[in-house]
Amino acid sequence: MTHTHTEPDRQFQLVRTHIRDLRRSVPEFEKSHLLIFVERNLGFEAEHLHRALRDEPYTTFYRDEQASRTGVLTTDVVKYGAMTLTNVMLREHRLFLWPVARLIARDPAEARRRIREQLEIYSFQFKAPENVFQKERVALSGKVGGFKDDLVICLQLGLFFTEASRLVGIIS
Repeated sequence: MTHTHTEPDRQFQLVRTHIRDLRRSVPEFEKSHLLIFVERNLGFEAEHLHRALRDEPYTTFYRDEQASRTGVLTTDVVKYGAMTLTNVMLREHRLFLWPVARLIARDPAEARRRIREQLEIYSFQFKAPENVFQKERVALSGKVGGFKDDLVICLQLGLFFTEASRLVGIIS
């Protein structure tokens, strides 16, 4: 008998496996508290992930109490703040990736290659107005020419939201 899994089930299992791999990688991580930040810009995916993993030990999801929603809404203010912090940390040499041998990923070398590629592509994207009554639009994105920006967004949100002063009173 063949078991088929839906795409969300597959994604939930990948996250669960990653959490367990992280916990096994360093003995001190085994019972460390894990705070998960999920981007909530697309429907209720953050809530579905939270529901699927709510029984994972020592794990909490970031919750936006003001909106009564699980996850981080990546507004322009959040994106610009996260990009600025990441940019400063990179320029000041305060951000490093572990060597491939220490990375926790299904394919560590590929993960390292992808994050570098995404960091190189991620930038301000400009859209010219179609007529004189419109304004030029600008967005931070790495979704250019078929590229993705999921890893660089994850990195930036992790840096931005784990700054201690941002977490006061917003974790449930």
